[in-house]
Amino acid sequence: MPQAAVCNMQGDKVGEVQLSAEVFGAELNEDLIHQALVTVAKARQRQAGRTKTRSEIKLTHGKWYRQKGMGRARHGAQSAPLFVGGAKAHGPRGEGSRVAMPRRMRRQALHSALSAQIAAGKVTILDEIRLDEIKTKRVVQMLEDLGVRGNMLLLLGPAEAEDDRIYKSCRNVAGLIPRPAPHFSVREVLWADNIVITRSALALLESGEKQDAES
Repeated sequence: MPQAAVCNMQGDKVGEVQLSAEVFGAELNEDLIHQALVTVAKARQRQAGRTKTRSEIKLTHGKWYRQKGMGRARHGAQSAPLFVGGAKAHGPRGEGSRVAMPRRMRRQALHSALSAQIAAGKVTILDEIRLDEIKTKRVVQMLEDLGVRGNMLLLLGPAEAEDDRIYKSCRNVAGLIPRPAPHFSVREVLWADNIVITRSALALLESGEKQDAES
C-alpha cells in the first residue's frame, strides 16, 4: 500500500497517510487511458456545421422543364445536390458523435493515471487549505513552499471548493487549475506537472463516490 507525506500550507511535513492501493496503486493501462482521453475530447468537441437537406431547400419541387423532347436528363426538382443552390449530399447535420464509456472503466482509467503520477513523484498531499481573505499572493506562496510549479492541478474537498475565498484566490494563478474532487478528468491528471490533493479531497477519492471523467 503506497504511503505519502502530508504537508501544511507552509510546506512543513505534519504526518503521513496510507493511500488506497485501488486508487493510487493501480497498474498502468495505456489503452484504457487513451480511451478515456478520447471520451473527454469527444465530449468537449463542438459540432457547428449543419447543411440543409432537399426537403429544407426552398426551390421548386416540380419538374422545371418537360421530360421529353429536349435531350436533357429527367430532373424533377432544382433542390437536387448537383445544382447550384441545391442541397448538400451527406453533409454535416450539427450532431456531434459521442463516445460512451462505462463508469467503471472511467474510474479504472483515472486510477491508472493517478497511480502513474504518484509513482513519478508528482503528487503532494496537503493537510488543508484555509484562507482568511481573498489573496492570490498567499496561494502563490503556498505553492512555492510546497515546491510545486509548472502545470498544477489542485483537488479540493466539497467545503474547500465552495469557499469563495479559495476559488477567487486560485483562479488568477498562472498554470493552476482548481477542481472539486471527484470532478476532474484523466486529461487534467496527465496534463499536470504537479498535483496537490487536500486530505478532504483524498478521502472523497478513496471513498469511490461518482468518480467520472469530466469535460
